[in-house]
Amino acid sequence: MGLACVVLGGTLLLVPGSPVPRETVRAMVEASCVNVEALLEEFDVRGRGVYLPPKDGRGYVYVPLKGGASGASAAMRAPTRVFVRVEDKPALMVFPPGSEVVRLSGLGVEAGVEEALVFVLVDFLEAVHGVKAIREGGRVVVEYSRPVVGTGFPRFVAVLGSLPVSVGGSVLASVLGAPVELVEEESSPGRIRAVYRVHPVG
Repeated sequence: MGLACVVLGGTLLLVPGSPVPRETVRAMVEASCVNVEALLEEFDVRGRGVYLPPKDGRGYVYVPLKGGASGASAAMRAPTRVFVRVEDKPALMVFPPGSEVVRLSGLGVEAGVEEALVFVLVDFLEAVHGVKAIREGGRVVVEYSRPVVGTGFPRFVAVLGSLPVSVGGSVLASVLGAPVELVEEESSPGRIRAVYRVHPVG
């Protein structure tokens, strides 16, 4: 029994704390932006996308091709395919990199807003060095400090936000259980400030 305990203890020491190395996850996240960028370019998308709560474990971004994001709540009931019609308007359903990050992190829906953002972006992904979040009614203002991941895809950034902001949108939609739209993003050296709008569910 003593020998078995020694072997078990040695095995636990050799097993990494995270089953997937963070560097690998970050590389996967950055690489997955390529397909999203190509899709947005193909449809010449210019408006902002809306992050939807996970469906069957995966979150999506509703991207209206005409008009605004007024159909965000209805988009939660739309089929999960690339091209859909929401309230009789054409739209895309895009699978964002942050959705898989949220799933791999094991984030629980009971987490608070700032706690969830810190857990996924700082502790799990190590995409930024710090996160501060304030919820003000139907808005969430988030400040990301010292980001270490990014994307060189301009259409992705215009529609989904920069990479940390995009992952943050997936986290917020998952925790709040509601559609979340990126309204504003401001970048300065070592800092990103993002404002998200939380759409009502109904």
